[in-house]
Amino acid sequence: MIKGISRRDFLKSTAASALGVAAMGLLSACSTNETQPESTPVVTANSGSAAADGRVPGYCGPGDWLGEKPVVADSEIKEEKTFDVVILGGGHSGLGAALGAVDEGASVAVIEQQAWGAFVDLENTGANMGGWFGEDIGHVNSQFLINRGFGPYNTGEITSEFCLRANGRCNPDIIRGFVQNSGAMFDRYQEIYNLYEEQRKANDSHVFMKGTMVRIPGVEVPDEGEFDMSNMFEYPLCNTQAAYSGAKVSYPIRCGGYKTWPCNAQFYGYQGNNIEFVHKYIVQYTQEHGAEWFFEHTGVVLVQSDEGTVTGLIAKNAEGEYVKFTANKGVILCAGDFIGDPKMCWALLNEGMEWAERDGKTAEDWASTTIRAGIGHKMGCWAGGMIEASPRGWMALGGGVSGPWGTCPMLMLNVEGKRFCNEGAISQLGSVSKRQPAGLACYVTDANWSETVAKAPLDHGAPNFGMDDFYDVLKADMDAVEIGNPEGSTVTGANLAERKMMKGTVFAANTLEELADLLGYEGEAKQNFLDSIAHYNELCHSAEGDTDYGKDKEFMIPIETAPFYGGTGNLSHGGNPSMVTLSGLVTDADQNVLNKQWEKIDNLYAAGNCLGGRYGLGYSTPMAGNSVGMAMTHGWLAGHTCGKK
Repeated sequence: MIKGISRRDFLKSTAASALGVAAMGLLSACSTNETQPESTPVVTANSGSAAADGRVPGYCGPGDWLGEKPVVADSEIKEEKTFDVVILGGGHSGLGAALGAVDEGASVAVIEQQAWGAFVDLENTGANMGGWFGEDIGHVNSQFLINRGFGPYNTGEITSEFCLRANGRCNPDIIRGFVQNSGAMFDRYQEIYNLYEEQRKANDSHVFMKGTMVRIPGVEVPDEGEFDMSNMFEYPLCNTQAAYSGAKVSYPIRCGGYKTWPCNAQFYGYQGNNIEFVHKYIVQYTQEHGAEWFFEHTGVVLVQSDEGTVTGLIAKNAEGEYVKFTANKGVILCAGDFIGDPKMCWALLNEGMEWAERDGKTAEDWASTTIRAGIGHKMGCWAGGMIEASPRGWMALGGGVSGPWGTCPMLMLNVEGKRFCNEGAISQLGSVSKRQPAGLACYVTDANWSETVAKAPLDHGAPNFGMDDFYDVLKADMDAVEIGNPEGSTVTGANLAERKMMKGTVFAANTLEELADLLGYEGEAKQNFLDSIAHYNELCHSAEGDTDYGKDKEFMIPIETAPFYGGTGNLSHGGNPSMVTLSGLVTDADQNVLNKQWEKIDNLYAAGNCLGGRYGLGYSTPMAGNSVGMAMTHGWLAGHTCGKK
């Protein structure tokens, strides 16, 4: 990945993290990286004069993260171009927007900061490219999923589940637009891919790759070599996250008061993040049908009429020259999130900032090596728009302690050896864990571990058995765990396909006393550990079930059959914002950006992580992959809306 941390590097560091693999993510990467000038309090198009403390009015966080709206004189414009639709950002949402617009017969300009070589391996180095960050496309009721036996499902029920998980801090119409249209978007996506069968076979049947990650039973997958990437919709290149078939679950899976569905396509390929082998043909299709992609062009500012209508935008090309793009029908902001701007993160991610400051951190500690720095959000604010109100969240990773199977409803104990939550309410684990004593934490299970893992819900980062091979390998590794080994045994992860390096350490013992020692519990904490498990077993056997925290009876499986297994993690009160921020611009149901009077800013739309109203406080979702799926779908919808005006 250019100018930032790669997914592979991120996953390597996360695999060793105390919080485990609870939320490995599928992200929108519609990227720009405009560096904003340092500025003193100024009068801006969005906020009037800055407050006395330097903050941006309308936002409670400190500092002037917005800065002054750039002014580019006509004399500085070196080139002018005119299109029907101008899209800022060529990541997942920008790609979807371009497709939607050209399908309406519109001429399209896509303004993308990165070079084309950031998206595809032009030099045949075998590298895993990161221009499109993330590989899961969450969606509902596509023919692809229905053919796999997943659906059709009730779209209103899924929309309601999203709103429940967002605690009402979302726009239900934005959610509904995704849920009801994502299947059609995905079917169109696959339809276009299928048009290029001959070209795919010629180009992608013998692709050199190195650093492969996938482990497939009965198949030798070398660390590097030539691989067939010509049919990305088939096994083993594409998976759908589901429960183990042998568990015979029905969907949705209900657990902890939440529901989950098997609603995604995971284009892991052999390296992970191999979605480029599909996306590049969608780019080609848009180019053949009216879209021009301007790589190495960085967005600077929107152009507006005296009445406030958006008429285009100004960008800088690779030579640093200003180019004006006039949009006859509209501009769509698809420029990604603001995780790469520590000033924006510190000011806007208010709960996280408070946790961090209490932990001794400053805004500078929140620096992130990514090019996604909030230029789309800033452009929208300079044009009169607003980012959805605080508290705002990010794709926080982890919660509780997860095993090599990801997050599932197993008994968890804190540093004091005490149970502290309903482990089935997976979407709450991150927040609940923040409010526990910092330090050692663990999960505990026994010889019946698979009863929980095989039928666990499909929350983000949960067990993934869309390929039953995942379960077979996991069981073989668990059977090989060495009892009494103080170093533990390595077990291959079963929640992602990057399975050569996504591993966990599992400890095993013939008694719970011995397991407590292996996990690191001593003295009073060890006694609490033993007492907590004894009490948990009583609840499992009781007619009333979990009268402490209310975990579903189906997942209250007693821990009493040797061998006993456990794994450790570390709960903390700090942490930096990670992966991607989730708050975007306020829009109406058609994704038309609104001003502070809740009036439309004519011809300005948002999609992907520039779009607000999606997740509320954090990334809690009823299926994996919907950051990318939402980005593509909302981009597609905005493209159609603009293109047919």
